[in-house]
Amino acid sequence: MNKTDKKIVVSNLMRCKNKQSFFALHQLQSKIHAIDPSIEVEFHILWDTDESISEKQDDPRWSKLIDEHIVNLHGYNRQFFKDYAKDMYGITDVEKFDVWVASYFILMAQYLRRVKLYDYYLIYDDDILINDDFSHITSLLLDKVPVLISEPMNVNCDKVFMQSLVNLFGMEFFEIYKSKNPSMAGFNAGFQGIDLSVYDNFLSVDRFNELLSLFNYKSVRNPDGTEFFGNERFMIDTQQQSFFSLSNIVLSNRTPHFLDASEYYVVPNWGTHPVFGEIDHTDELEGWGLCLKSKVSHFIGHTQGKGKPKVFLNMVDKYLTDRGFEI
Repeated sequence: MNKTDKKIVVSNLMRCKNKQSFFALHQLQSKIHAIDPSIEVEFHILWDTDESISEKQDDPRWSKLIDEHIVNLHGYNRQFFKDYAKDMYGITDVEKFDVWVASYFILMAQYLRRVKLYDYYLIYDDDILINDDFSHITSLLLDKVPVLISEPMNVNCDKVFMQSLVNLFGMEFFEIYKSKNPSMAGFNAGFQGIDLSVYDNFLSVDRFNELLSLFNYKSVRNPDGTEFFGNERFMIDTQQQSFFSLSNIVLSNRTPHFLDASEYYVVPNWGTHPVFGEIDHTDELEGWGLCLKSKVSHFIGHTQGKGKPKVFLNMVDKYLTDRGFEI
């Protein structure tokens, strides 16, 4: 592999330029450069900053550190992708994207394919701890293999969009899916190496509009502004995850790589793991001990206003202080 091939594109939506986003970007960039400093890590981040909401305001100090330490960062906002949808695809009801914010993940990925002409990227949330040297995954990312990490306690986490995709592509879609994922495992979309060629099915005006029409643009808040939970919330929240995982497995010409579920997995802090058993959410780690044993720990779940768990925030602070950053 020559130098021009050694590039890893990373993209996601992050709330704002704060301590957590700095940690996430720095962690991934550092892990990859520790393996090979010549690998180019290129971030494409939609900053979901909102000056009217305190927790979505950029922090000047961490913003400055992001500018100083993150080498190759391209920033966007919501309006950029609304304009893209309007100008390129004639979409007029762009305000629906703000109702179901996960729609921006779809817009960003399609933009990376159609405009940037990229063929692969890593979607990477800012609430992830990388607990190994990352060499195995880095090799897969450089080889542009679809990489997926399972949610062994929630096999249905990525299935809600199956019928929509079967309606679009026919029963062959489901048959291919079963052949590639016979265990019907469910996969997380907060950390996934995605083959962007799947969007070649959705580049034309009519096809991209058809894809966007399949999603449910519904708020997860009640009329009084409070969040609701339950089955309907699950259906809304996992649409994007389902589309990403199912299309990445079925529509890619590459054989997907499912990370070893005994070493890499995404779990909440409650419930029963099929192998490791019951999780005690009342223990000293508030149930996050099993999550921390995964080589990639993703702190999933609705915080319901409580913020991320203490164990994750403490690990973020330790990472930063160990590298000389004041917190």
